[in-house]
Amino acid sequence: MGQQRGIRAAGSRQARAGCGESAFTLFELLVVCALISVMLAVAAPTLKNSLLTDPLKTSSRQVIGLIKAVREKAVRDQQAYIITFDLSENRIWFRQESAIEVEEPDEVKAEALQLAQPIRIVDIWTRSAGTMAEGQPQLWVSRQGYIDETMIHLENDDDEVLSMLFSPFLGNVRITDSYVEME
Repeated sequence: MGQQRGIRAAGSRQARAGCGESAFTLFELLVVCALISVMLAVAAPTLKNSLLTDPLKTSSRQVIGLIKAVREKAVRDQQAYIITFDLSENRIWFRQESAIEVEEPDEVKAEALQLAQPIRIVDIWTRSAGTMAEGQPQLWVSRQGYIDETMIHLENDDDEVLSMLFSPFLGNVRITDSYVEME
């Protein structure tokens, strides 16, 4: 019986020794997890920007942001503003209504929103003027921040269209992933 205990004890030591040689230690696993975490922290923003960013949606957010900012500025300054859309160059800028109109002053060029290259403004519809598909249509913003009901259509090189409908009195914008024609 004593001999059997000795054999069992020796066998269990061999089993433990064999198991320890082929397994990872807790420290090794923690180091690997830490390295993976660092790599993900560095790579995730780059992947997000390159894989998940849609230029059409980015441009629409920029247009919406500019129009909302001008509406807020009109209320804050108690001044009417004019937003100009250059359909041939895909640029948008604004100026005070009372400002003397100059062809294209340097300040306007510097502050103009230039849409990303594959994106273009197809047309702009307003309730008062109808559809404008060329030239430099303008959108008047009152001192209270009110605008005419406006639909702006953006398009990319893949013929994907995004329609943005701006509410006249509220800051609401309804976005549709297709061309929406207004009456």
